[in-house]
Amino acid sequence: MPPRALRLPRPPRRLRTAFAAGLCAAVLLQPTAAATPRENGSGTPSTAVRWQECRAIVGIPVDPAVADCAVHHVPRDYARPAEGTVPLVMLRRRASDPARRTGTLFVNPGGPGTSGLHTAYRAERFLDPEVLARHDVIGFDPRGVNTSAALKCYLSQEDYAAGAADRVPVPVADSEIARTLRATAAYTDACARNAGPLLPHATTLNAARDLDQLRRSTGDERLGYIGFSYGTLLGATYANLYPDRVGSMVLDGNVDPVLRSSDGLEYDRRRAAGTELALAEYLRRCAAAPAVCPFAGSDTRQKFDRIRDRLRTGPLTLPDGTTTTLSRFTAKVADSLATPSRHTELAGTLAELHQAVAAEPAAPAAQASEGARVIEAAEASVQAGTPYRRDDSETAYNCLDKPYPPTPALWPVLAAHWEGQSPTFGRMAAFESLPCATWPARWWQADRYAGPWSRPTPRPVLVIGNRYDPTTRYRFAERMATVLGSARLVSVDMIGHTALGLSRCADAITTDYLLGRADPPPGGAECRPDTESF
Repeated sequence: MPPRALRLPRPPRRLRTAFAAGLCAAVLLQPTAAATPRENGSGTPSTAVRWQECRAIVGIPVDPAVADCAVHHVPRDYARPAEGTVPLVMLRRRASDPARRTGTLFVNPGGPGTSGLHTAYRAERFLDPEVLARHDVIGFDPRGVNTSAALKCYLSQEDYAAGAADRVPVPVADSEIARTLRATAAYTDACARNAGPLLPHATTLNAARDLDQLRRSTGDERLGYIGFSYGTLLGATYANLYPDRVGSMVLDGNVDPVLRSSDGLEYDRRRAAGTELALAEYLRRCAAAPAVCPFAGSDTRQKFDRIRDRLRTGPLTLPDGTTTTLSRFTAKVADSLATPSRHTELAGTLAELHQAVAAEPAAPAAQASEGARVIEAAEASVQAGTPYRRDDSETAYNCLDKPYPPTPALWPVLAAHWEGQSPTFGRMAAFESLPCATWPARWWQADRYAGPWSRPTPRPVLVIGNRYDPTTRYRFAERMATVLGSARLVSVDMIGHTALGLSRCADAITTDYLLGRADPPPGGAECRPDTESF
């Protein structure tokens, strides 16, 4: 798949998996019938799992003194549990003080489609040592993700490179749009051929059912859970399927569960608008800090717009020979806004790009379109027969969870309209979901959850939202805190996606909550980040 910035939604960079490709292969699953759209209980009985050295299960280099791994099988189709299972891989970072252990915390870093194994192993990045002393932390690969029966649309990297070559993430010219429409249809055709019988069952409803099976396998009566980004939707779904089984739940970088499950296009449009808000605040803060922001100046906004508008006409070549396209520029900006540690680097990149634009002739020659090659050179030159290193679970979950019209011709019209509202990110946000128009498993036939969202839990859910989150906007966190049956909102005045590990204030509230010392204040709380953008 081509490079993308507005993943739906993307997990924070510091939580993404760092494990190498080539993990153990998934088991071959048998064909299944259609799933039922209604919750039907917990499925087949769970049994305790056998924890063993991770190298024996997935071949990853994990210190056995710190963590171990297990595989737990769940029904592929909960309506027909006898027709096949899916192996779910878990990594358990054991409590550092087992004599004081009080329970388990499951973690999901988002995506959808991101592995949770590394997130659990490196949980010190976002959890207090006292929490780690008293809890096992378990990360898992949801169904269809990474080591858990990875859902793959291509058979090889060569097939992927050929299929991705004509897909432009931010197509502007009519020729680019036409190629992208054709290539996307070919991609979803490949998914229909190759993805296998799990394809119609890769939904958050089923992932939440799976999570309850994993909880039961550990012996915990109630779920302890931390979800980032898309992981907030998984948590909210679980809390409304099994409200009495929720112990503590922290949701950081929230989706709007009501809008996301009822109108995929409108949800995406509002996400793009939220990214524009984060960009505007970033440029404002840069302009106010000329001593430390390389891109600062009285015309910071105008300089940024000049770069973007120039790239709409075609690629830009820098003095060192590097070529930048509109797609790569948009992805770079969105991804950097989401990661506070990259804010200064982004400012330097923008300054370099503006210098290159300013150095061009006043009336440059007409530029070529972005062209057919938007994938990295390393992807384009793979050897024949190289196994496909990625999986397509992100697209599968999004296309089944979020309602989209099956009308590909609508997407170019929406892209032009959204670009008028969100000039930097609207076009990319529109074409991001194009595969859902022709996805081989239809959302209206899928086993999906669309509410209710208001079932009360024994303890309030802790909801954390950054005021300038470029990936899941702050209004989504407000909505999550409002619609859940019992929730408390912690707001962080920060540009970036998710807050845990980046705000001592939010971390302290979370630590007290997880250790049972205090619930968040009923009226919410206001926090600041540990470091500012500039």
